[in-house]
Amino acid sequence: MKTILKGLCISAALMPVAMGAMAQDLKVLSSWDQSYAAVGEVLMPFMEYLEEETTADVKLSRFGPETIPPFEQFNPVSQGLFDLLYTNGGYHYNDIAVGMSLDALSGSAEELHASGIWDFADRQYQEMGLKLIAVFYDRNGFHMVLKEPLGDDALAGRRIRGTPLYHPVIEELGGSPAVLPAQEIYPALERGVVDGAGWPAVGAVNYRWFEVAGYFVRPTFGQVSHMLLMNLETWNGLDETTQSEIETAARHYETVSSGIFDELAAKEEATLVAEGMEATYFQEDIAANLKSAWFEGVLDLSATINPEAIAEIRDMAAQANIGG
Repeated sequence: MKTILKGLCISAALMPVAMGAMAQDLKVLSSWDQSYAAVGEVLMPFMEYLEEETTADVKLSRFGPETIPPFEQFNPVSQGLFDLLYTNGGYHYNDIAVGMSLDALSGSAEELHASGIWDFADRQYQEMGLKLIAVFYDRNGFHMVLKEPLGDDALAGRRIRGTPLYHPVIEELGGSPAVLPAQEIYPALERGVVDGAGWPAVGAVNYRWFEVAGYFVRPTFGQVSHMLLMNLETWNGLDETTQSEIETAARHYETVSSGIFDELAAKEEATLVAEGMEATYFQEDIAANLKSAWFEGVLDLSATINPEAIAEIRDMAAQANIGG
């Protein structure tokens, strides 16, 4: 009987919320746990802000990667088992690569809207059963933590953790990519399974990678898009007032989050140095070409999945001057 009851409880937690109760309890699935600052310092404050800014009795509850692994979260949200997904496009690029392409750009959230790319991405996701709610940009970008400093041969011979997003740059620099979720990076570095890890410039401190890696790479590259997506049926089930309030709150917090990430990045680097890590630098010729290599590499990979959509994003980015 206990087993049956436990199964019923789990099933209830994963069932879509009934239409009449959608505005009361929305389930948010996150690709990261609270160890990642983009969850504790951005997503969770936004969830509180959204509850305050909506006149309906909206309540948000968060579920992390311990519920469903990050690379397997896209379908459960598009099918309505959860209402919202907080993620990066690299985690689901095999389903749709448009989200991943946002990390190749160099503009702010405001420029993303002005260029038309935000609305275009929203339409593409709606075809997959999801509504784009917000893009919280960390413009401090990505970097790598390494066990050993860089030499004249960049990443040659090194195995570097990275989602598919990182693969073009890792391979361009001579490294071999390895796909691992966040919680597996520490033991992989500790045991020498990987020689380094690609990750946003914000995040290494809470995961304590300074205990198993001695260096962080500069300069950083790209920018990190933290996408908040909503199941399209859930969105369509909300009244117009609630939809408008959510959109207004999201637009406001896209700007707020940029400042939060800037503060976190400055504090992050200072803490890494205090914990004994050192900066290691790409050679000048590599550093000079890193931005364009990242842009072209990410978009070329994205185009293998959605060639027509990525061609349009390239054109819009060029017109708005927010490309590589």
